[in-house]
Amino acid sequence: MRVKQRTHVAVGVIYNSTKDKVLITKRTDKQHLGGYWEFPGGKAEANEDVQSALKRELYEELGIIVLNAERFTTISHDYSDKKVLLDVWKINEFSRKPVSRENQEIKWSNIDELNNFQFPDANKFIIQTISLDQIYVISQESYEDYSRLFSVASECFTAGLKLFQLRLKSEGHEKIKKVVETLSVLARQNNAKLILNGTATDIEKYTIDGIHLKSNDLEKYASRPISEELILGASCHNEEDLVKASKLNVNYAFISPVLTTRSHPEREALGWNILGNLIKKVNFPVYALGGMTPTDLKTANSHGAYGVAMIGSIWNSANPGQTIKSR
Repeated sequence: MRVKQRTHVAVGVIYNSTKDKVLITKRTDKQHLGGYWEFPGGKAEANEDVQSALKRELYEELGIIVLNAERFTTISHDYSDKKVLLDVWKINEFSRKPVSRENQEIKWSNIDELNNFQFPDANKFIIQTISLDQIYVISQESYEDYSRLFSVASECFTAGLKLFQLRLKSEGHEKIKKVVETLSVLARQNNAKLILNGTATDIEKYTIDGIHLKSNDLEKYASRPISEELILGASCHNEEDLVKASKLNVNYAFISPVLTTRSHPEREALGWNILGNLIKKVNFPVYALGGMTPTDLKTANSHGAYGVAMIGSIWNSANPGQTIKSR
């Protein structure tokens, strides 16, 4: 039996000037998965490097000239009739106005409205990943009074936070369920995502937008354990953890501790340079964790991090909402 070759496809996530919209195109009826929306791009020809293929395809399809392309991630996906490798790039700079040159419908869509369109399964991972905010807040492990959890989360959401992780260490299912129900309402009201630090089966138990796996749990799974329509994250502390996370096709990972923290002063900090070297080894967004504040975002970005994740700087703050706004 002949094994089908994996088709290498260059894909461009093209942003508008304010970075709140991306360009999507609709596949014609004659194409594979006709009528579905997608991120523009096309197949790399034999002996053609992927960046050249990206520029050629976007010019042929939309008439734009790519001025700057930033590699974002790679996705392997198997359809029933073909296998693809999507090589995804972010396009922040281009010249000429995009136009339809191949009789396809094109549209600028708000990033937070992409789920309203029908996309091929391989594109759903891209949607979840580009929707991630650069600021990520994590709850404390326990609370004597959960009203503080809810009030701080609400204040952060109101201040613009779009990504919040609930991480409770020793609560039972019923307590977690009640906490999740309250937080999920707050998150939805503010168009934010609620992630649960847990295991893949928790997706079936709670109303959440994704799961964050502990580093010790990464080897429990041989492949991505939840749908690509949901967010999957992982905690990583070294290159070995990142390799495991990559095999699970995570949307993002934490690398920690970057700086010394008050909660775990005994842990040796990695520092910015080691963080940067680790990030170079993966093709998915990485958040710097450990001693972070929103004001560290620029430094984190300069070392290759997608964003910063925080615990202490929020929960020890007298004004969490203002801390969020200080990015």
